[in-house]
Amino acid sequence: MKKILAYVMMGLCAAGSAAVAAPVQGSAEVQATALMQMERDARCGQVIVTAYVGGTPLKMMLDTGATHTVLHEESAARLQKVQWIDTSKMKFRGNSAQNIKMLVAPLLAGPGESPQHPMMVLNLAAVRSMMAVKIDGIIGMDFLGSMPFTFDFKTNEFYWGLPSGGKVAPIPVEAEPTGRVHVVAQCGGKQLKLLLDTGSTVTRVRQEDWAPGVAGEIQAQIGDVDTAIHQQMVEGKPGDMELAPGVVLRGVKPLLCGPNELTMLGLDALKDSVLIHVPVETVPGGVFLMKSDK
Repeated sequence: MKKILAYVMMGLCAAGSAAVAAPVQGSAEVQATALMQMERDARCGQVIVTAYVGGTPLKMMLDTGATHTVLHEESAARLQKVQWIDTSKMKFRGNSAQNIKMLVAPLLAGPGESPQHPMMVLNLAAVRSMMAVKIDGIIGMDFLGSMPFTFDFKTNEFYWGLPSGGKVAPIPVEAEPTGRVHVVAQCGGKQLKLLLDTGSTVTRVRQEDWAPGVAGEIQAQIGDVDTAIHQQMVEGKPGDMELAPGVVLRGVKPLLCGPNELTMLGLDALKDSVLIHVPVETVPGGVFLMKSDK
């Protein structure tokens, strides 16, 4: 058995309504340079920004696979200017069985501001243990859905805003009301529906849907919020995945899963691509584009 360590951070999902980001009104205590910078985690490759929650700077991961913005419980405990919410009668759904807490606070990230943003509070120990940067939380599509951003994985350039030139093509997606989107891709004559998940290091496809077939087994570390487990998983043979005319992800080697498991398009498949997000008020999750060869 081939032994490879693959990191998978499952997308977060919770019931609730999304708040909309608005342009930042200048603030003396907020450093504009810090707000606009993006970096990649040196270990897993996720995109990280400095956000301000209640005036406190926090390191946050940008995760298109998460419905809601989440704070690590230890980071949330040191915040001021926040309002805690009684969650005793709330129902949550998603990957975690934790007793979820929530708070409301001003959230600033990039050029956007949400004056009173609801955030879940969870133990993110497993996610933090996989990353070089001990993040304080995760910014989900409740905020990202209303923000323009460009992730140029090919040149390693990441920024808030849109690129100035080059041919782009819209990516066909199926949007959830929460703002998350599932890309509709083609590989070997088969159609794939995959959650677009920049919080996941690897791509996961159902075994029966992966036309290139099975390559072998790997040892994978799976992280789901506060739980990390090691298990054997099946790796697929390399295959090309077409997302739109002129947009092809070359040599994708997904982990193959069962029929009832969540499938996702992760960072490994996006390594040579340029992912662009354009917010559209009437479209949940906005519009995603990629640089095109045509």
